[in-house]
Amino acid sequence: MAFLFIPQPNAQMSALKFLQHHFNDHQWTEFRAAVAFVKRSGIRHIGNFLRDFSKRGEVDLTVGISLEGSSRQGLQGLLNSLEGRGKLWVFYNEVEATFHPKIYLFKNDTKADVVIGSANLTEGGLFSNYEASCAISLDLNHKEDQETLYQIEVSLDYWSGGDPRISKPLNQEFLDALVDNYYVPDESEVREYGQPSGRSRRKTSNKRALFERVPVLKAPPPPVDETILDDDDLLINDEELEGIYDEDDELRDDLAEEDFIVITPKPAPPQPGNHRVFLMTLKRTDVGIGQTTSGKSRRSPEIFIPLSARDYDGDFWGWETEFVEDPQRPGKWDRRGVRMRIGTITTEVTMMTWPVKHDFRLRSEILRSAGNVDDILRIERTDGEGGFSYYVEIIPFGTVEYEEYLVRCTCETRNSQKKWGYY
Repeated sequence: MAFLFIPQPNAQMSALKFLQHHFNDHQWTEFRAAVAFVKRSGIRHIGNFLRDFSKRGEVDLTVGISLEGSSRQGLQGLLNSLEGRGKLWVFYNEVEATFHPKIYLFKNDTKADVVIGSANLTEGGLFSNYEASCAISLDLNHKEDQETLYQIEVSLDYWSGGDPRISKPLNQEFLDALVDNYYVPDESEVREYGQPSGRSRRKTSNKRALFERVPVLKAPPPPVDETILDDDDLLINDEELEGIYDEDDELRDDLAEEDFIVITPKPAPPQPGNHRVFLMTLKRTDVGIGQTTSGKSRRSPEIFIPLSARDYDGDFWGWETEFVEDPQRPGKWDRRGVRMRIGTITTEVTMMTWPVKHDFRLRSEILRSAGNVDDILRIERTDGEGGFSYYVEIIPFGTVEYEEYLVRCTCETRNSQKKWGYY
């Protein structure tokens, strides 16, 4: 894990330069972001970069509209840039708990770069304002970095459609509804009248609520130092505090259940199949990293599954219905973004197969790093309700469970000691 502090506006690096550089870097296969505000001024600087990236990579972006900080032009610019590719979300809670994160994440199977700070998708936020952000580089070979990425993506998952009451997909029809109901201002009105006109009209219009009221956890009463307040109206007396704190000054557990927000992942597609579980013994090709000498590249993080095992229950893997042919490599078929849960981490795995190879592969550094030679890989398909399509376990060699699962690995692989089975 490496860090870079980005102060604006008088530093060599800015949030804008970070985004433009990463959009142009073809090593990244996915871009995710959550920002409080987006305006035309910001889209002018990154719209073309975002458009080009979306033609080769995945995009998932959530924008807030609290405080009328996002404009019609900003949201329209995002729609125009993506041209129907990727996913756009609008986040708003009618209780007016402001949506205020600024996170930009680029990742691939082995690495991730993320900026977290104060930079919105506006010209000021990206470049000319006084802002502060931290860029973090994550090496997904390390479990600590894997866990950091997981924690970030749990929140991104929640903000991007995780609660449909307050996170809605953005399309042209919904943008028009946001404007008609005064959720977002038109920048032309701001320029003409000097302030967003929607704020004043909202009180008298027949505004239709497009989102719902979802309670958020309330802040506890602050401990007030009366010596710093000279306004009697600002003082809190003992009677007001009575019943809130007990004799040990601990907050009473008097919150209603609905006062708590539980972040739950978005459901994943249910995975069909003729069997529930796949088992396979791991060998050196599955867990080894290849060259480690200076100047040599590590082998791609892939687990090798025999074609005979894939074809024994093709539906278990979504073969061939869920696979898309690689336009750059005819005959190579990929299934990207397959969500698998291993331990406390939910990760996205790429399944791949092509005619010049004699195996079926699962590309994921997290899976490759989890096991050792002769351990058993256990993959269970799910209904997707937990936010993942497969649940993965590593059964360590030498444990009691190992012998129980090994007897189920009844199928052998030609020219290999690898064994596998379904049940």
